Amino acid sequence: MKFIYINGRFLTQNTTGVQRVAEEVVKELDRLIEEKNITQYKFCILTPKNSIKSLELKNIDIKKIGKLQGHAWEQLEFPLFTKKHLLINFCNTAPMYKKNQIVYIHDTAILDAPDGFSNIFIKVYSKIFNTVSKRSKHIITVSEFSQHQLIHHFPVLKDKISYSHLGIEHVKALSISENEEILKKLNLKKHSYFLAVSSANPNKNFKIISDMLEKSSSFEEDFILVGGTASKVFGEGTELSQKIHQLGYVTDDELIALYSNAKAFIFPSKYEGFGLPPVEAMSQGCPVIASNCASIPEVLENKAIYFNNEDYNSLYASLNKINETNIDRQALLSFVDNKYSWKKTTKHLYDIILEI
Repeated sequence: MKFIYINGRFLTQNTTGVQRVAEEVVKELDRLIEEKNITQYKFCILTPKNSIKSLELKNIDIKKIGKLQGHAWEQLEFPLFTKKHLLINFCNTAPMYKKNQIVYIHDTAILDAPDGFSNIFIKVYSKIFNTVSKRSKHIITVSEFSQHQLIHHFPVLKDKISYSHLGIEHVKALSISENEEILKKLNLKKHSYFLAVSSANPNKNFKIISDMLEKSSSFEEDFILVGGTASKVFGEGTELSQKIHQLGYVTDDELIALYSNAKAFIFPSKYEGFGLPPVEAMSQGCPVIASNCASIPEVLENKAIYFNNEDYNSLYASLNKINETNIDRQALLSFVDNKYSWKKTTKHLYDIILEI
């Protein structure tokens, strides 16, 4: 039996994009072990002692090790425990000088769109990416676009990189009564608003929404934003349209209800390695208006309405198109269900393990 260790640093972090991938793939891997009766490998998650969450797993152990935290734990203590065994890293970082490992690098935003990151963050992650690209056995990324960009920046990866799209099963549909209860709580009506999930990163480009509304107030619908505060999302001193309502951070069920009942989901990002939020929206039958750049057209194909993310007039036209078009919401749901699956994502990882 061969031991395979999993970098459990993600269990010390709040769940955002890359942590979501780690959690869902590990849970699916746990099911795969039982389904396929995998006995030639023993999987174990190693995590720092300051972990803030756990996972309910039947076939994968979780062990807390070491005394350090963060990058220090990952680079100094963690490799000593894994020794020469295969290691899987899900969240862009990994022990830089370990060779027998698989590393997920989700995108190269720090190199392609650096405005959203501090100089020290760029230096640290550039060093990690460069070193693990040279030394690791295999790199997995999340889209053909990201694979192309990684090879562009790190040509050594040409023969040891692959990509696998992400899954969507973590977004569970709510009942009619649950939807109605949440809408009532939030004082919203079905299809009476456009939705966006906000972020302080300038690459997410939410200012284009306020710029558009500053020039036009012809929409009957409100614009609901969940996530970060106005000053972080739009910039200090930005005067927001009365049409924009910020809900702050919401629960998972509230977000699902917001997806399900929105007239459309707006995704104005300037850069994405994959872009999970619009796929989550489509999984609830919500039409998507998205910028036409990076991985977004690859992921959403012809199921979204696209706009130029540098031109608020283009966004305005796309919003009007939604109002003038009868969108087949069931077709969106079917598209996502057929294309995106954590089972497929996990099978890709397991196939790589077998090759190594």
